[in-house]
Amino acid sequence: MIVFMWINTVEGITVLIFLMLGIYLSSYIGLFGTLLNFTERTIKFPLLISAPTFWVSTEYLRSHAGFMALPWSLIGHSQYLNLPILQISSLTGVYGISFLIVMVNVMFYKIILSLFDRRSNPGSVRTFPVRDIIITSLAIILSTAYGFIIISERGQEETIPVTVIQGNIPQQIKWDPEWRKRNIEKHIRLSKESAFSQKSSLIVWPETSVTIPLNAYFYAMKVIPELSKDLDTYLLIGGSQSPKFGSGEFKMTHNFNTAFLFSPDGRFKGKYQKIYLLPFGEYLPYENVLPWPRGFRRLIDETGTVIPGKEYTLLELDRVLFGALICWENIFSDLFRQFVKRGARFMVNLTNEAWFGDTAAPTQFLAMNVFRAAENRVSIVRSANTGISCFINPYGQIMGKIEKDGRDIFVEGYLTMAIPLSKGTTFYTRYGDIFTYVNMLISLSFIAVSLFRLKISKSPE
Repeated sequence: MIVFMWINTVEGITVLIFLMLGIYLSSYIGLFGTLLNFTERTIKFPLLISAPTFWVSTEYLRSHAGFMALPWSLIGHSQYLNLPILQISSLTGVYGISFLIVMVNVMFYKIILSLFDRRSNPGSVRTFPVRDIIITSLAIILSTAYGFIIISERGQEETIPVTVIQGNIPQQIKWDPEWRKRNIEKHIRLSKESAFSQKSSLIVWPETSVTIPLNAYFYAMKVIPELSKDLDTYLLIGGSQSPKFGSGEFKMTHNFNTAFLFSPDGRFKGKYQKIYLLPFGEYLPYENVLPWPRGFRRLIDETGTVIPGKEYTLLELDRVLFGALICWENIFSDLFRQFVKRGARFMVNLTNEAWFGDTAAPTQFLAMNVFRAAENRVSIVRSANTGISCFINPYGQIMGKIEKDGRDIFVEGYLTMAIPLSKGTTFYTRYGDIFTYVNMLISLSFIAVSLFRLKISKSPE
């Protein structure tokens, strides 16, 4: 739970909620241990295979558990700076790297166990795990070699200049009506400064840069198109939109979390409405069925209920298609790859992480974004209100980020970079989690064989 300590900085999160989260997440580790222990006691499958297989299967379950799905800080994410190893995620997703990490841990466990047995019991017949060392070393060598080959194949790349804006609006004033106009003006100022510094094809503002529905805010609808015309560039902003249908009360309490695109001539060009909403932050799961305590309702009462979008909408920039995901949507590999599969040549992530204060959360977000880039071999443009705003190339390498005095969060600024455009789709983009499905099938086979052996052993002779 140390990984999630930052969640306590979010207003409304109580000790009870934090403990419930810890119990929920630890249950997957408990499931892994239970399954591994059960199969080891009945059949003794090779631990070098069974442990990584069960681990990957439980990670996948945690990542796809309905509204409780949380593919956050999977063990493979720890390698987000290991560029050669990252490349196998274009075949296996992050789960392939989790598999390798558990293999290495099993190998060292067996080495330590063998050495301890020999020292404490000189007559021990436990053999040194040479086979495990060879298999694990071969897996690491092949994965690393594949990574170096992929990286070395980089040739002439088509690029496009993009600018990210980091307004650094504190959470305590972000939603204050008195600051509404000044916050927009701050983003306008930074956009103009960036344009005077370097020409860009697209300027990106963070999530909810405009804090009330854009279609109900006359000032924003006037100055934003004017800005895109003055700067002669596309402008992508984070905001919200009221639904067209429903009662007046429904429209006041419900909205779409939306990214709006304006063209250089000031016209509205397109929009994307957030599909994967944040449970308890943007909506209450099964609100009409489950009696959630008030602690779970506090954020919804303050910000209103968000309506999920339904379309994998691609936006267009001078005949270049791209996708724009909002907030935590980039941690979901299944959702992300759908946009690349449909033709997105780069991806944008608009987010607001001011909620989490000066904690590890922004860095953890960034680590997961790195994997989305490497899995699909596509550049990611990340515009975060308080950071980390950055550019990630198609191989998962962080090209640059907004920094000031060595800090990359809670600073304002802008950055323009030429990002490479995707040349095509990867195996992972086309076929998804085939590697993980195989692991789950093997896990089920291990369990089935173990249950059968247990039944046989207990049956009367």
